[in-house]
Amino acid sequence: MGMETFTKMDVVELSKKLIQIPSLSGHEMPMFQSLKALFQKQGYYVKAIPTSKNRLNLFATKGSPKVLFCSHIDTVPPYVPLKETKTHLYGRGACDTKGVIAAQLVAGLGSAGVGFLYVVGEEVDHCGAIDASKKIPKVDAMIIGEPTQNKLAQGTKGIVKVTLQAFGKAAHSAYPNLGHSAIHALLTALSKIQKLNFGHHPKLGAASLNIGVISGGVAANVFAPEASAQILVRTVYKSKKALSQIQKACGKKVKVKLQAMNDPITLSTLPGFQTDIVSFNTDIPYLMHRAKNCYLLGPGSILEAHHPKERISKGELYKGVALYRNLLQFIFTKS
Repeated sequence: MGMETFTKMDVVELSKKLIQIPSLSGHEMPMFQSLKALFQKQGYYVKAIPTSKNRLNLFATKGSPKVLFCSHIDTVPPYVPLKETKTHLYGRGACDTKGVIAAQLVAGLGSAGVGFLYVVGEEVDHCGAIDASKKIPKVDAMIIGEPTQNKLAQGTKGIVKVTLQAFGKAAHSAYPNLGHSAIHALLTALSKIQKLNFGHHPKLGAASLNIGVISGGVAANVFAPEASAQILVRTVYKSKKALSQIQKACGKKVKVKLQAMNDPITLSTLPGFQTDIVSFNTDIPYLMHRAKNCYLLGPGSILEAHHPKERISKGELYKGVALYRNLLQFIFTKS
């Protein structure tokens, strides 16, 4: 995309270039290569930190960093091309998190003691953060970029993401004595799960459940030999308890395969910054042990993410750059 030619970067122009680079989860390499070229043009040492299936995290430094800017370079599908209006940028990743990354780069490039970590897989299983956490140095602070409406997040909910698998016996549906349906077993388990109480936290609010995907069966007149569902619980207390509740509801007839799990967390805040509680999940649980303090901050709203009209306002981008610079100043002054 020609990003390596940037010398004086404008956050809106950089955001536009990043949005134009497709980087769906599992296919992040074009984004990695473009960011690598940009960092190398600015004189940074770029280290590729591999994860599964030949996917690469990017770690860019000049010397030993005390602060790390971090975000994820993958997006949810499908790719949505860039569209610009007078006030907004539209497109996949506009706020989650191409615009956020652009604001971090404009705010932090060239600053002594500041490094950058950009990982893959956050939208699916956090594989990038999990593997990167084993290869990066400990730092004084990590600034995680997600769309928080330019407010420092006080905390985030945890997650339990599982796949449920049920198995039946295929047979003609007119003869129930010859078979049984995996779909029926799955629906019974899902009905029980929907009635579970996953708790309410005084600050984080209520836990929530989403049955995101259901599949199975071969025809209306055949007992389904297999069926599956993917569900996600946004937890407000220890996530193992929610997992245990799900396993109990499924019993022996439905298998529970854990995809991802982490607990709710409390985050660092600072005076002079607006704060908020967010319900979404991030890579922070897998990275926070590498920093004395973790901050979650970024332009854009999560309510604009993950749908065909994903967008971010240009004003938020410029404000995000200013807030990131203020945060860096506060951290270095404090240390």
